Amino acid sequence: MSVTQTNTSRVTIVNIVAYLLSCFCSIAFLVFLNATQSFVITVLLRLKDNIGDYVGTLGFIDELVSVVMCPIWGTLSDKIGTRTVCSVAYVLVGIGLIFFVQAKNVYPDLVILRMCFAIGGSGTAAMVTALLSEQQQQQQQQQLQEVPDSRRAPPLRNGTLSGLVGLCTGLGAVMAVTVFLPIPTSLEERYGLSPEEALKRAFYIVGTIAVVVGAVLFAGLRQDPSIQDTNLDDAGYDSLAEEEHELGSRYLEKKNSYFRLLLKGFTAASEPDIFLAYVGGLIARAASVAVSLFIPLFVNQYFYSEGICAITSDVKDSCRDAYIRSAMLTGVSETCALVAAPVWGIACDKIGKAKALAITAVIGTIGFFGFASLSDPRVGISFLWATLIGIAQIGAIVCSLSLCTERRVEYSGSIAGVYSVTGAAGILILTKLGGWTSDKSRGAPFILMAVFNVILFVCAVWVMSLEGGVSAIRLWGGDRLTSRERENLGLRISYTVDPSIFEDGNDSDDEVPATMSS
Repeated sequence: MSVTQTNTSRVTIVNIVAYLLSCFCSIAFLVFLNATQSFVITVLLRLKDNIGDYVGTLGFIDELVSVVMCPIWGTLSDKIGTRTVCSVAYVLVGIGLIFFVQAKNVYPDLVILRMCFAIGGSGTAAMVTALLSEQQQQQQQQQLQEVPDSRRAPPLRNGTLSGLVGLCTGLGAVMAVTVFLPIPTSLEERYGLSPEEALKRAFYIVGTIAVVVGAVLFAGLRQDPSIQDTNLDDAGYDSLAEEEHELGSRYLEKKNSYFRLLLKGFTAASEPDIFLAYVGGLIARAASVAVSLFIPLFVNQYFYSEGICAITSDVKDSCRDAYIRSAMLTGVSETCALVAAPVWGIACDKIGKAKALAITAVIGTIGFFGFASLSDPRVGISFLWATLIGIAQIGAIVCSLSLCTERRVEYSGSIAGVYSVTGAAGILILTKLGGWTSDKSRGAPFILMAVFNVILFVCAVWVMSLEGGVSAIRLWGGDRLTSRERENLGLRISYTVDPSIFEDGNDSDDEVPATMSS
């Protein structure tokens, strides 16, 4: 690689700010849509029965699309770059929001429009992880450049940076519930609009913001140098340099075919830490939707079942308290998540990621079971359960992200895509089963989330039992430890590259062969 390429590959302040903006907005638009979706059904479509089933179905469709799109977005980012994928995804999110309130019915209008939103939303979620992996890899490369004689890659202590990502996503969620969610009532009061028109204009405003964010990110994010054309000055290469360049190009082309990258994202789960990251991603995404979707639904169902709200033309007067209570509970939960994010990041580096995830699972189990037991969301203890849920939610996000991004950059996008798929799979169960059962019991979705957290605890304890022992091997597909796994066992590794990996026919394993020194 030439000196010019090395310099342009460095991350600038603008790149970092753009990435944090992406983290900030990745959850904000999803929180807004989930929190207002039940009001679209009741206020705009004037439906009063089976609201939970409708909401659950729309969420199920969203995540079904995400299951398909997340690995596609992630692997595509390895081919064309994270910047392009991220920008396009936000534009699609904005279009989905703008047209969402044009629906005349649930089937097929809202379903189709939610699918459009989901295509973009899955891309924004996958790119948070992929961009974080790029940041981690760039940090490691810069450390190696500063100590050129070192043959050993410095270990990544990425919990703190993952905590910063969690902090930004938490800020985005807080902005959604404190700025985006109150927009309809603010427009009613300030401009005297009807509830229907105010809700529509709120979606137009937020959708336009999403499109603008997409344009800003395209200008500010760093384009991965490996995606760019490396033939900067062909005439300046001598024969040896040309040979090395051609050899490297052939190697990358062979190793990074689309379907090979896609497969690598799934097979990476054979390593215990990546497996735990995927399970943690499932809980993290499901918890985020439980806060943004099922807490407002819980409140909405309570107010209607008790006769406090009614399907009338004057929703502003009859249901204002429902809007306020939903915003308060979700706001408390997201604010606590915001405060706890850096704490979880530090905990990952200090006590270990698996142990931190186990603690997260215990807190989440208590919080979700507590919220499920509520008979009235207006009682004071509801804020305690919302607090615990928020702390557990951000803990799962930070710890699983930290685990998931300790990978080599050549297929980090694929791992990021599969990481998002596991979250989508959990939400598929939560939204559909939780939405359907919520019409029979408002607390059912929260009981389901508590069970998810129990499963996370069991998996975290199991992986903890493997750490530091001879059992730390691949879960399936062979018993050979990778070089990174050896390093996790405390062995000092020196890396040597085997030239045979460039030869045709030797593509059975991407791990760089390593020699161990005592």
